[in-house]
Amino acid sequence: MKIYYILKKGFQCYPPCLAQLLYLNDLGVELEVYHGNNSDTINDILNKRGITHYTLKSDRNNSNRLQSMQTLLQYTVEMRSILNKLPDDGIVWFGNCESVITVWEKMRSRKFVLSVLELDDLNSLIGRRLKKFIHKASAVLCCEKHRAAIMRIYYKLDREPYVLPNKPYEIENGNLVLEEEFQKILEPIRNKFILIYQGIVSSDRPLDKIAEALNKMNDDDIVFLVLGKANKEYQLDLKSRYAQTVFAGYIPSPQHLLVTQYAKIGIANYDYSCLNNLFCAPNKIYEYSKFGIPMLTSQNLGLTETVGVAKAGVCVDFLSVDQIIAGIKEIKENYHSYSAAATAFYEETSNVEKIKEIIESI
Repeated sequence: MKIYYILKKGFQCYPPCLAQLLYLNDLGVELEVYHGNNSDTINDILNKRGITHYTLKSDRNNSNRLQSMQTLLQYTVEMRSILNKLPDDGIVWFGNCESVITVWEKMRSRKFVLSVLELDDLNSLIGRRLKKFIHKASAVLCCEKHRAAIMRIYYKLDREPYVLPNKPYEIENGNLVLEEEFQKILEPIRNKFILIYQGIVSSDRPLDKIAEALNKMNDDDIVFLVLGKANKEYQLDLKSRYAQTVFAGYIPSPQHLLVTQYAKIGIANYDYSCLNNLFCAPNKIYEYSKFGIPMLTSQNLGLTETVGVAKAGVCVDFLSVDQIIAGIKEIKENYHSYSAAATAFYEETSNVEKIKEIIESI
């Protein structure tokens, strides 16, 4: 059996996809991979494993909507050409929905696997497209049990999708190098009590109340470290709320873990604006727990039933300054217990057997 793995962007953008690919390689599956612009680190990993892979010409950074549309069209043309050349008996594995929604017609008579990383609204563009072809997939994957149940109803599937939690593949830190510019940011704060947020900086993941809570606590030893892109105005606003806020910018995966490992508390905060947030399944909860870092998370079901149940952190309302303060104090006062529980949470999650089951099913 040969699997053709397809991802529209580079694997550093999607740690769960990299994990799927490397587990398939571990299990001896013959692979041919088509991907966007990988980081040098990712390419080195694939090359050292002898995985055949090709970079898509259509992947580029876009600065406006017109460029995004042009890039999507280029991807569609390029990928249709690639799919036309693949043997009929090969299995195509799409790493996310964005990689398949414009080429799904080519899958009418092929075996394919679909990994759905987000829970899109049924009436969204992706949701409407998925309705047309998701039931034709030989296997559907998602990353959280509630999402699996919702998707079965949404798309009238015969069975619930396979659930693979977003636990990144275990890559030894010794094989990673942190660029000098990030080392300079880390060096002055690495011995402080670092409260870290990593990921997309957006309105549905508010950070302002966290900064206000830290300011109210008046603990000069706590640094609020933000890993993610944020414009200058947002940075100035957050620093005005808490002076000990440090922005490291975007550090590609998995190098960002070289910074994460120094944190004392990890943030995972999502509002209630959509089901995707309510049943969130962030890879960051495994990236934190990998290092025994306790977490301060939202009270969303995707987090209360994972981090909360495991007692690997404290779930709070991120609109309440007082709850944030209480949560931080609770973790600091019982740090050893929460840290041990975080490590146990990480170690109890394994996707190898699930990947093996998927392979056997197709």
